[in-house]
Amino acid sequence: MSKGTGPLSKLYNVVILSVDKFVPKSAQPLWQSPAGPRTVFFWAPLFKWGLVAAGLGDTLSRPAQNISLNQCGSLAVTGLIWSRYSVVIIPKNYSLLAVNMAVFFIQSFLVVKHLRWRNEKTKNTVYKHPHYPIWSGEDW
Repeated sequence: MSKGTGPLSKLYNVVILSVDKFVPKSAQPLWQSPAGPRTVFFWAPLFKWGLVAAGLGDTLSRPAQNISLNQCGSLAVTGLIWSRYSVVIIPKNYSLLAVNMAVFFIQSFLVVKHLRWRNEKTKNTVYKHPHYPIWSGEDW
């Protein structure tokens, strides 16, 4: 239950109290747990799985040259930071740990995919500039 006094807190409390009546006894331990559906500790990781789904879509369909190194790197670091946070908070939130580890691994894979493409691309690049030619040994 929310302890706030604002309109959204009141709406949340009304919804939770009305749903309480319909939760079966077998689901009560999950419903009443400190990281259950009555708290943000449940809903935040649930919605964060959308990032995991988007990352999986990128691993399957996005070409390496279209992967944003900054975005994927930031998401990977964020996944690591929040993974650490999820085990030091009370209550420990293992669903948050799982989703953040998934974000970290998928985004790290995308970073590696882009860096491999960039490394392969530089091996095949010929540098020619109209004002500053780079002479090879054959031109001397």
